[in-house]
Amino acid sequence: MTQPRRSRPARPVGRAAGVVLAGGSGTRVGAGINKAFLQLSGRSIAAWGLNTLASVEGVGILVFVVRPEDLEHARFVEARETDVPLEIIPGGDTRQESELAALRHLADRIDSGAVDTVLIHDAARPLVSHGLASAVLHAAREHGGAVPGIPAVDIAPVAPGERLAGPAEQGAGAGEPGAGPLVRVQTPQGFHAATILDAYEAAARDGFVGTDTASCAEEYTDIPVTWVRGEETNFKITYAQDLLLAQDVVSALGLRSS
Repeated sequence: MTQPRRSRPARPVGRAAGVVLAGGSGTRVGAGINKAFLQLSGRSIAAWGLNTLASVEGVGILVFVVRPEDLEHARFVEARETDVPLEIIPGGDTRQESELAALRHLADRIDSGAVDTVLIHDAARPLVSHGLASAVLHAAREHGGAVPGIPAVDIAPVAPGERLAGPAEQGAGAGEPGAGPLVRVQTPQGFHAATILDAYEAAARDGFVGTDTASCAEEYTDIPVTWVRGEETNFKITYAQDLLLAQDVVSALGLRSS
């Protein structure tokens, strides 16, 4: 028997767009499908982040970027697992191409001013909180760009010969005056929409490929990118044990995906 389509509440007007990227595979998780569509406590991994971004005040559009072969999975997520309409589009072969596809999809609305800020999030980080997404959006609007991160106090540099580097070998490290700490970067990353669209178009012309949205912004814009303290629970699901950990976190904290 076909399940009825989920009823949808009226979508609040907002000038920010949330973009959720689901271009990965399930290879390292040990699954035969894109890990974004694996189940986490009754809903797909992707649905968690989509529903969280949808709950953020000011987010009026949600763009779900998937591989062409995953379009049917994405439509199921929209019909059965999310409470708001999704704009589902195919991505590219790389993360950067998928981000550019999303920005080009929004380009007319960015040019008209209907979209002023973009939040770009990895579907593989299902446990991002409403508070963190809201904080990134607020900081992006205030500064032009914002990235969540956690100080990487557990990282030590490696010296030649596979030794841990001592203080004399580390150079300007986290403990040296004037040097900032290392940060483990997370998503969503938020940027002024018109600026980041221009940056991605310039990167495409130059053939520049960054590691994430912030790296492209750093290369092609002069906007100040601030960092917002991230969350330990906002980890990326890469391996099977990560999914098990996410299930434990959901159970321990009594989380819901909507």
